[in-house]
Amino acid sequence: MSWVRDFREFANDTSAHGVKYIFEGPYKLVKLLFLITWLGFSIYACHVIITSIITFIQKPTSTKFEVIQEMDTKFQNKPERIEFPTISVCSMNKVKKSYIEAKENFAIREYYEIIDQYNEELIGDIAKRFDDPEDHMHGIKDMLYEDLIANGGPTKDRLLKCQQRGRYCQQLPAFVNDPSRISIMENSFTGKCWRVNPDGKLMGKMGDYGSLKLMFWADVQDYSTRSADVENQGFVVAFHDNQTYGVTMSAGFLMSPGTYYKADLRRKQEIRREDKIESCDPALIENTYGSYNEGSCALECKDKALDAACGCVNVVPPLNNGKYKSCTLEKWVKCGLKTYMEWYRNYTDTERADKFCPCSTACKEVRYEAQISSSSVSPAYAAGIFPGVQAIISEPQYGYSKPEFDILYNTTDDILKNVMVLEVLFTSMRTSEIREIINYDMSNLLGDIGGVLGLFLGASLFTILEFLQFVAFSVAKYCFNVGQPKHSPLDGEKGSI
Repeated sequence: MSWVRDFREFANDTSAHGVKYIFEGPYKLVKLLFLITWLGFSIYACHVIITSIITFIQKPTSTKFEVIQEMDTKFQNKPERIEFPTISVCSMNKVKKSYIEAKENFAIREYYEIIDQYNEELIGDIAKRFDDPEDHMHGIKDMLYEDLIANGGPTKDRLLKCQQRGRYCQQLPAFVNDPSRISIMENSFTGKCWRVNPDGKLMGKMGDYGSLKLMFWADVQDYSTRSADVENQGFVVAFHDNQTYGVTMSAGFLMSPGTYYKADLRRKQEIRREDKIESCDPALIENTYGSYNEGSCALECKDKALDAACGCVNVVPPLNNGKYKSCTLEKWVKCGLKTYMEWYRNYTDTERADKFCPCSTACKEVRYEAQISSSSVSPAYAAGIFPGVQAIISEPQYGYSKPEFDILYNTTDDILKNVMVLEVLFTSMRTSEIREIINYDMSNLLGDIGGVLGLFLGASLFTILEFLQFVAFSVAKYCFNVGQPKHSPLDGEKGSI
């Protein structure tokens, strides 16, 4: 057969070793052994090559840990400063007693104490009362749920003190031009939060040299019945970058009044491969809750479910830009709360087979890891500051004591029960970075392919080109008669004329 002859010529001329012995062996048994061996090695080489290509397409990754730092030219041995996190401090007193027990808010009090129990039977009863013009509940039906949280939560002045290096924050370069940016108040579904250093402008040094000290007043006597009748009181504190909002943090540190807390921070950032979709989606950078993360994704999923069913949400997100509106108290009872409870059941159901609110991880996240230590506020300290603050906490005109609600602060014991001090400092000036890297790239693929070809077949990339050329010429020659000598009628048998 002419094709066999062509393949024999290819075997003799190819750069791959061993193929020619299939045709040139001294005995048929030797030829057969070479053929079987060559076929076995070829099959195994194909298996390794295909596996390597699949591995390359899947882009397996590993993590690389390193410490990075930004250094000023004047400080070649260590970084000059480090960026302080934004600190979210959320009160566990969602709605104050002095707000819902005010005479003008008696309907709000009844409404809140019912809906905060998340009892569907009670919710159904109160929904009917909104339709009765004679019922006092009818008068608050158009009030926004967000206004209930905003008006009923703690006030900004309960952040009593902010100091760094013995200087009040109003005197620091980060806030001297606009002291109002020391902290702002943020509304959330769980209550109101202080957002300290909201713009991320505050800088610090390692250790006590750059620590930030905050003091809060808990107002424990102003806790409503629904807030006081729980296992704990105080604040939930979270540390994050200024593009993230505390409401999106999946966990925080519980801090009780009467305690001095010290938070030792270390700044970390995680960077994932943008070209590996299983790791992160580079298109997900920001949403209505600031920087994209799994927490903000879940909250936006909740808002989409509420907006689709009710046309409103409980509390509008921080970067709303007109996308959502807050539900009225009537709308929240008739639609919003039931929708939220259904969403919550689905989201927390660990037995669901399908994904509910699928959320990818962020491609880049900045985290502040904290180690918390604490001790009780010193009675001597409370006794020392009491003479200077007695008039402020005891006189009703300052807003701390409210005799009409049986809220009276006039002893050092009241200071010990209400003051919470938080000192924040860094244990290192450097940032720890965890970076996701692809550990099987093109060089690994070419190395594996070249290794298996060379070891088992004695071949190289040029051998592949030779084989492709042989296949192309063979197909052209035997399938399309390209290159075959054509028969002419003038051609005859050789002889004399």
